[in-house]
Amino acid sequence: MATLVSNRDKVTFGEIADHYHSNKLLFGIKYFKNWVLERLASSVPVPSWRATLHRMRGVNLGQNVYVGYDVVFDRIHPELITVGDYSEIGDRCILSAHTRGSLTTRQAYPRTMAPIKIGRGVSVNPGCIITQGVEIGDNSIIGIGSVVSRSISPNSLALGYPARVVKKLEGVGELKT
Repeated sequence: MATLVSNRDKVTFGEIADHYHSNKLLFGIKYFKNWVLERLASSVPVPSWRATLHRMRGVNLGQNVYVGYDVVFDRIHPELITVGDYSEIGDRCILSAHTRGSLTTRQAYPRTMAPIKIGRGVSVNPGCIITQGVEIGDNSIIGIGSVVSRSISPNSLALGYPARVVKKLEGVGELKT
């Protein structure tokens, strides 16, 4: 007879609940709440509502942040992600503040976590992936579909896989309203 929850899910769930020093039931309720908020945020039509729903999950979003459709902020550790004022996260971006190996590779590739910090006035174009430990400096632009696996200096245009700075931007940082 098939089980409803796999051994892999039990191990992973227990590992995360232990990390947060949380009762498994309480952590499960929190995870489910965050899952519902994320699903709602992925599809609501008003960008400020999407930002509000992600804030309710624990993502640290500044003022006037644009969040596109289907953006995935780390599902397990949303509190490790910070996005500065006036930044934009394009549709279908993924920001993952953790990594882990499979059940068979845990010894060689254990779970790790590190914050992601996106500065003020940053534009992350659609389809980008940003990995743990990355800091993107103020007023930078990340090109469509780029994979950011290392920090990007302020006032830079970065693109590619892995993302590399291809141009320094001049005359940026002034808010035009």
